[in-house]
Amino acid sequence: MSVIEFRNVSVVFPASRKTPEVTALQSIELALEPSDFVVVIGRSGCGKTTLLNLLAGFMSPTSGSVLMDGSPVEGPGVDRGVVFQKNALMPWLDVFHNVALGLKFQKVPSAQRAQRVRQCLDWVGLAAFADHRVYELSGGMRQRVGIARALAADPKILLMDEPLGALDALTRESVQELILDLWRKSGKLVLFITHSIEEALFMGTKLVVMTPRPGRIHKIYDLDFCHRFLKERDSRAIKSDPAFIAMREEVLEIIHPKQEALS
Repeated sequence: MSVIEFRNVSVVFPASRKTPEVTALQSIELALEPSDFVVVIGRSGCGKTTLLNLLAGFMSPTSGSVLMDGSPVEGPGVDRGVVFQKNALMPWLDVFHNVALGLKFQKVPSAQRAQRVRQCLDWVGLAAFADHRVYELSGGMRQRVGIARALAADPKILLMDEPLGALDALTRESVQELILDLWRKSGKLVLFITHSIEEALFMGTKLVVMTPRPGRIHKIYDLDFCHRFLKERDSRAIKSDPAFIAMREEVLEIIHPKQEALS
């Protein structure tokens, strides 16, 4: 059985005085397996974040169902960790206590909490910064704190909503590699949202390409580039490989057809 199933899921946002009714997702059928790294890509407004919010339990489908281990998702839970586009850290807390926050809410004993936080900070390369305030960190370091906080609760699924969008190109590449290393180490199912085709191809084992609104699944690709990176440790060689470039152009043509651009 798949860990996650979207069964004929649609989401319709009702009309208001200022906006018409909007169908964000329509007839979504998707199954996610254990240890998948699933990347969802599509134009802005195609329903990528709505898809993630359904699995996070932040909202409910208008029709259809979202199942986790065969049971309906009915709200947020500690079995799903979320990393947001903006790190959403608490600026008045230091790095250690930001990472520990969720564990504190779960009433995890302090000694166990401290051990888990130190382990997660070590995983993301921030063990030496545990006592630093958030404002003392770079953007990439702050995002790593957010990743460590999500991992600290040991969720079954990691949900990442464009977590690298605000980073510069070099930092973005290094955090991509860090996330892949953490994924391999943890064996967790990851659902990752991005606007970058190159990032999607490099990181995913499964790529879900969405249509423009109303968001439907246009095509699903099975990918192997991330496994190659984890084996060879040469991201530049992979991203310049003719097979990678050809796949990038194929996905780009689906999302932004040349004929449409000329019209």
